[in-house]
Amino acid sequence: MVKTVLLTIAILFALALFAQQGEKHPQNARDYFIELRDLNTFNRYTDKYVCFHDGNDEQGFAIMTTAADIKAGMISNGEKDGLKALAKLGSGMYVQTYFKGVSNGEPIFYEGITDTEYRLDYNAPIHHGRSVYLINWKTGRYRLQVFALDHSKLPEMEVFGKCELIHPGDTPSVLTPR
Repeated sequence: MVKTVLLTIAILFALALFAQQGEKHPQNARDYFIELRDLNTFNRYTDKYVCFHDGNDEQGFAIMTTAADIKAGMISNGEKDGLKALAKLGSGMYVQTYFKGVSNGEPIFYEGITDTEYRLDYNAPIHHGRSVYLINWKTGRYRLQVFALDHSKLPEMEVFGKCELIHPGDTPSVLTPR
């Protein structure tokens, strides 16, 4: 009887330990970003700012850089060939999104409408749309609006958040290569 009770207690204790080890809290966007940053993933000219949506349960983030910051970095490195290709695009901003630490593809170029507004228009087989980033570069706060232009002139979705330098030693106006 004592052996059975002790065996039952040991089994319950082992099951409790196993269940506790199996419980992992889901990572948030900042955790995924830090994991990639620590692996030296963000070391290109297009990797200047990381932007997180407001809300603690978000698992996606964006990496952004303005064309002006890319140009400044290329000039400081003496990369004249890359500057010629970049000059054709004009002003704007590159945005690369990530979800759960996985890139959603190559950086996408948003046309600079003003120093604080960047726009991407697209024509899908089903509808015509627009994405607009409005950014206050002094505070790092941003607003992303997504429009379904075939249906309404009002945004279908709005997301708010904050951007910060990926490498705090960088200055907001000049990208330094890593």
